[in-house]
Amino acid sequence: MEQLVRLQDIDTKLRDLNDLLGDLPSKVDELDIREQSIKNEIDGDKDKLKNLEVDINKKELDLNSNSIKIDKLKDQLFLVTNNKQYDALMTEIDHLKEQKSKCETESIELLEEKEKTIENIKNMESDLVSLSGDLADRKNKLKSAISDSADQKSNLENMRKKELEGIDSSILSIYDNVIQARDGIAVVPLAGSGCGGCGAHVPPQKVTEIRANTGMHRCDMCGRFLYEEKIKVN
Repeated sequence: MEQLVRLQDIDTKLRDLNDLLGDLPSKVDELDIREQSIKNEIDGDKDKLKNLEVDINKKELDLNSNSIKIDKLKDQLFLVTNNKQYDALMTEIDHLKEQKSKCETESIELLEEKEKTIENIKNMESDLVSLSGDLADRKNKLKSAISDSADQKSNLENMRKKELEGIDSSILSIYDNVIQARDGIAVVPLAGSGCGGCGAHVPPQKVTEIRANTGMHRCDMCGRFLYEEKIKVN
């Protein structure tokens, strides 16, 4: 029974070491993913900005070309000799003006989209700086916590291996099942004449045997192993 008591003590200490880290590892992973996501969004918007620049330049060229064509046609108006030629030129000029107006509208929309994209990139880069700082701080804390507990954890795991060597496999199987079912606590001391885990009453005969340290005894209610508090844990 002493070995089970020591094993429980070791497992409790190992669990406490893991609890010291809390949710820090998952938070670091979460921030890592978020950081990469923002970087991907920034890269995507920068590619979008390049494409917008190309489209804006093309619209400017189209507008210049359109204006030149309109000016040339206007000059030709002074050279026409009849109404038919005049009307044909005016129709073409009106058509070019419609194209120019549409091109100007599209150009304005592209410029607005460009400004919006630039602002979005600035905001995301600002978020990235803040997040990266938080991430670096948490990583340092995690690294420090892991480093501080590494030796202690290694020693406890070595002690655990030694204790396992002397415990019957069938008992160990029960122990592992109770550990899983009872929130990591499979071995508890008597609490008067009751179970120190769930508080259930323990029959007098069983209490006597537990106090005499004769054999393995478990709580009939929660299934935990029971022992007398006088057993020492190193």
